[in-house]
Amino acid sequence: LEKLKKMKYSFSFASFIVAHPLKNLIIAFIVAAILFPGILSIESKWSSKIWYDDDHPEMIKLTQFEEQFGGDVFVAVALHSKDGIFQKKIFNTLESITEDLWLVSDVMRVESLSNYNMIHAKQDEIIIEPFINEDTVYTPDNLEKLKLSALADEGIPNIYLSHDATYTIAYAHLRPLFEKNPDYSLIVEEVRALMQKHALPGIDMFLLGAAPANHAFKEVSQHDNNVILPFMFIFLLILLYTQFRSFISVVFPIMLIGLSIGVTFGMMGYVGIFYNSLLAAIPGVLLAICIADAVHILNSYFHYRVLDHKSDDALRFALTKNFQPTLLTSVSTAISFVSLAGSEIAPIRDLGLLCGFGTMLAWFFTYLFIGPSISLCSKVLDKSKVKVFSLDSFFKNKRMNRQTKFEKSMRLTKRIYRFRYLIISTFSILTILSIYTAIQNEVNSDPIKYFHPDVPIRKAYDFASTKIDGLRGIEFVVDSGKAEGIKQPKFLRKLDGFIQILEADKQISQVQSIVEIIKKMNRTLNQNKQEFYTIPETNKGVAEELLLYTMGLPQGMDLNNQFTLDNRKLRLKVVWNIDTSKESESKMNDILNLAKNQGLDLTPAGNAPLNLSMNVQVVRSFFSSMLMALGLVSLLLFLVYKDFYISLLSLLPNVIPLCFGGALMYLLDKPIDMGTSIVCTVCLGIAVDDTIHFISSFKQYRKQGHDLLTSIAEVFMITGKALVVTTVLLFVGFGSFIFADFVPNRNFGILCSLILVLALITDLLFLPALLMVADRKDTPPS
Repeated sequence: LEKLKKMKYSFSFASFIVAHPLKNLIIAFIVAAILFPGILSIESKWSSKIWYDDDHPEMIKLTQFEEQFGGDVFVAVALHSKDGIFQKKIFNTLESITEDLWLVSDVMRVESLSNYNMIHAKQDEIIIEPFINEDTVYTPDNLEKLKLSALADEGIPNIYLSHDATYTIAYAHLRPLFEKNPDYSLIVEEVRALMQKHALPGIDMFLLGAAPANHAFKEVSQHDNNVILPFMFIFLLILLYTQFRSFISVVFPIMLIGLSIGVTFGMMGYVGIFYNSLLAAIPGVLLAICIADAVHILNSYFHYRVLDHKSDDALRFALTKNFQPTLLTSVSTAISFVSLAGSEIAPIRDLGLLCGFGTMLAWFFTYLFIGPSISLCSKVLDKSKVKVFSLDSFFKNKRMNRQTKFEKSMRLTKRIYRFRYLIISTFSILTILSIYTAIQNEVNSDPIKYFHPDVPIRKAYDFASTKIDGLRGIEFVVDSGKAEGIKQPKFLRKLDGFIQILEADKQISQVQSIVEIIKKMNRTLNQNKQEFYTIPETNKGVAEELLLYTMGLPQGMDLNNQFTLDNRKLRLKVVWNIDTSKESESKMNDILNLAKNQGLDLTPAGNAPLNLSMNVQVVRSFFSSMLMALGLVSLLLFLVYKDFYISLLSLLPNVIPLCFGGALMYLLDKPIDMGTSIVCTVCLGIAVDDTIHFISSFKQYRKQGHDLLTSIAEVFMITGKALVVTTVLLFVGFGSFIFADFVPNRNFGILCSLILVLALITDLLFLPALLMVADRKDTPPS
């Protein structure tokens, strides 16, 4: 205790908190009062546009595409009947759904089998009419003819109709909004009401498309917080009360969590960060992290109370002892989070900044809220009989005195000393094997599989994938090089040849463009002979066929979404049966290389390339944030310990669990994606907390004149117990994400919880063994 009093700055700060609790509480509540109102300014964004800032090159390209072609976001209603969809009642329903979809908010175009434009000739007249029109008679013979006609058409199968004719889709394309964020919640709500209105017995209906997928991000975020946070709070209440058996040990940490999360979200509102599915993890992350400092303070406080110190003195000693370690651990954790700020992926950057800010505020409130609160309760606490039960005593139902605890810690310490070289060798071998395994990891993702299999949008896509291949793909913009260039036969023939090569690819289901329309028109104008399913010979022929086709179209179904106003660029949609981002990116690059070889100017467009570009950004974020975090944490440790050797030793127990974590990712089949890319960076910041607490306590005991083994035994007895408690809290806190419907958050939580347990094992085995080998100031007894 005399040594604690000599820690001048820490002891003075602790004494000020104990002597002036009201002043410190007022400061804490002023900070909270300033930041909390920012919550009212929080806005959310639920679309692929959350991934980048508005001025990012990918966002600029997307905006240009939407201005020229109207975008590629849609909401779709699919109907399935095991008896086939060519039934009168299903066609009547499909027609009604198609008509009602036009009335949904922000819908600018609706396409389905019912209004698909069929081209045919009647004598000398070209007729363009919907697949199902007013004159359609639903007799068995006519239905069979309609089925054969649909399956034979170049544009219907795999887009509007499955090959087994049991599944059909109606697409409602949404107008892009440039001044505000689209209200996908309203759109999905209206379409769900529409589906309920037209529900038929024995007919399955599914909601598909980018719009409901974006809305699903919002729904799973709400679900995850509603499920995970209550579970975490209940567990914390039980564990805290079990550990300390005290009212203050439960109430004050819970209030600390509320303050920390509230002011962090308040800051989110003030700085204009949009709330999204990835940021929905912040409450869970902060809940797990913020309580660590409180546990260290409470553990030390009750330790000194058991030694019969008065409440104020016990609090003063606890705040003094933990001042430097908790501050250092908070700074190191914040550094790791803030290292994510260099990411171009906005949600990852924002998550890092907000969690870093929240971590530091948690430390601030730990000292300026929990400290003063305990001080104000001192008179009551001095009159109470303090009983502190460790986890061991809880299960064994007996209390251990200090000497017994120390003897137990010393036995463990001697055992580690005896096998120190074996422990170091074992960890070294496992680390090498883990590194080899970790480098096998790949960057890969599937946005639909970001949702748990039980989420409706995931179910809809999983079922659709068994029926058609028309829901995934990528848009391209083809530049002819000059105005009116898309009407030149030479350009169109070159493009047609390119399309035919693509359609021969087994992974590509269909290629959609005006080329198909021009070829159909040319065939129809030539007695429907298949040899005329080609591009006309002259510019005039192309222009006339496009004009004839456009004149026959109903209102709202024109070709303005297929080419630019100056007829220089056209839209090319490639539909494929590829799910993962890795394969999709590879196929996109193959198509671009093929286009270049064919002399075509092709540019990826729409939302797909924006999502695919994140593969590169995820890797960049992964390595850059890790390197920055390692560098900054190393610098911090060096500045604190002023000893390069100790700083290096401090890093090893933190890097090793990350290597184990990389191996776990591969063994658990968790590719590097949005969630797993930040795991190592976050875990580094948290894992270094245990190392700092361990080494700081060890150095304190060594400075006090204790021998090597006694110092480590003392660390195990007091600090070690706190490390176990905080790790259990973090394990359950992050492990609670296993209940998440947003899979990246689930993977993030599972991997973090496992890595932090491995970090604790490393700190309690490898780190003491390392110190026993490195510290040669005295020779312990064998």
